[in-house]
Amino acid sequence: MSDDAQLKQYIVEFDIIDPYDPVLYAQIPDQRVAVNQLFTSGKLVTYTLTMDRSKLWAIFVVSAESELLNLIDSLPLSKYMDYQYKELMFHQSIRLLPTMSLN
Repeated sequence: MSDDAQLKQYIVEFDIIDPYDPVLYAQIPDQRVAVNQLFTSGKLVTYTLTMDRSKLWAIFVVSAESELLNLIDSLPLSKYMDYQYKELMFHQSIRLLPTMSLN
């Protein structure tokens, strides 16, 4: 059995307690670094923020629920958010790449 067969996907819904807190804003660059590292490592699949900055959704790929919780706790902005999560049966998406013209 491959390692991929043991991976689980979780969707996490974050409620941002006070999206306009200046202390939170100061942490955004660190959050971006952490999120980019999770994308690069394959631990994070999607990361979506509402326009009013009150909710954030993320899909993580981890080997265990404890790993998910550790990753969430490692995010600089996690202390400014409440969250709930659910294990997913599957997550499917398509990423369209621009077509290139040879003209």
